[in-house]
Amino acid sequence: MKPVDFKDKNMTLTAPGCGELPAIQTRDNCIVTCWEMSEEEKKEFEKTGVIWLSVIGLKHPPVCMSVEQPYGMFTNNEDIQNNKTKEE
Repeated sequence: MKPVDFKDKNMTLTAPGCGELPAIQTRDNCIVTCWEMSEEEKKEFEKTGVIWLSVIGLKHPPVCMSVEQPYGMFTNNEDIQNNKTKEE
């Protein structure tokens, strides 16, 4: 999978040896990123119906995976509208 740039992002995560990861951080400190599957990954997902999540570190933070834009469930629309206004 590869990260997807999206309009509502308000930060970019970086780490040595990794590319840039567009993200939105909500008022309640939820960080959301968007990912796109390659054609091969889509075929594998259709066969298996599963996605594996790997987290580097000694503890696993709470995560939420979704096929729909999820950050509306972590913040209110005012936060999203304020972010759009900053970028426009």
